[in-house]
Amino acid sequence: MEYAWGIVAVVGVIVGGLIMLFGFRKSEKKPGAFDQIDGVMKQDWTRTGNIDFHAASLDSTSPQPLTLRVEEKRITENAMGQDVVELRWRLATLEEAKELVVCWNARRAD
Repeated sequence: MEYAWGIVAVVGVIVGGLIMLFGFRKSEKKPGAFDQIDGVMKQDWTRTGNIDFHAASLDSTSPQPLTLRVEEKRITENAMGQDVVELRWRLATLEEAKELVVCWNARRAD
């Protein structure tokens, strides 16, 4: 009879452990902003004119590399006829970086 209670206790601990293991694990959920939007494409990715110099760590006293990023938008019309605007940041191309340098030099010359 004592062995039966021991077996029930062991089985209970194993079942409880499995419930905790599968119940508390993190589920991989993507944020809603990165879901694919169904609808009619009205305008493909185009530049908005916003730029950003991204640094990995601003707290460091050593020099940090700057990454030039460009903001783009895409407009999609959903099934209800509403325009959905998506924004994203991407790395700038060499041509865009040269364009920025030309604008900077022209501004400094004035």
